[in-house]
Amino acid sequence: MNYLEKEYHPIIEDYVAEYVEDNLDKVERDAFEEVLVQDDDLRELAFSAKEGRKYLQMLQKEKATEGLLNRLHKRLKENN
Repeated sequence: MNYLEKEYHPIIEDYVAEYVEDNLDKVERDAFEEVLVQDDDLRELAFSAKEGRKYLQMLQKEKATEGLLNRLHKRLKENN
């Protein structure tokens, strides 16, 4: 089973999102990174989320049409 096949508790998903968006304070970030060291699947999920966020930011910088961004967001929500 890999990280895409697992279901994570909403609190863990929130931590992944906050980690990716760099919204955790130093203590929370350090603690979460300790968890990532121990959990390969969660680490891969966090890495993939970080990469996905980077690609979305690149799209926004390229001034993609609003319609394209809306369609991408819709597809992402449908696939989750």
